[in-house]
Amino acid sequence: MFETGKNYTREDIHALCGGNKQSFLPTSKGKVVAACLRPELNPQAPDVILVNSSASARAAGRTLAKQTNAIPVFIWQATDRFRYVGHYAAAESLTAPLDCAPFARNTSFTPGQISRVIKLKRSSSAANA
Repeated sequence: MFETGKNYTREDIHALCGGNKQSFLPTSKGKVVAACLRPELNPQAPDVILVNSSASARAAGRTLAKQTNAIPVFIWQATDRFRYVGHYAAAESLTAPLDCAPFARNTSFTPGQISRVIKLKRSSSAANA
C-alpha cells in the first residue's frame, strides 16, 4: 500500500484511504483512516498526536482513541508532501488538562488549545489497517 520513507500527496493519501483531504485525521465511514501530521504541531509524531480543541478535531481524536486498528501515519515535509512513517494504533489517550499541558511545550499550541493527547504504538504489520 504505502512505502516507508516515501512521500505522498494528500490526493494520493485520499485515493488510497478516503476521508477529507484537509483534515489531519481524515475519517471515512466512522473511522479515522490516516494521520497527516505537521511537525510544528506534533513534534513527537508519530509517537504522540496532539488534538486541538476545534469540534472536528475533538470528534476525530475521540474516534481514533477508541479504534483498535492501525492507520497509516504521514509527517508533513513540504507543501503537499507527506512522508509515510508506518502504521500505528492508539495505545493511550489523555484528556485531563494537567496531563495534556506538558505536551504543548515546543509546539504552536497553548496548553488550553489541546483537548486530547493520543499516544500511538507502531504496528508490526500493515495488515492491521
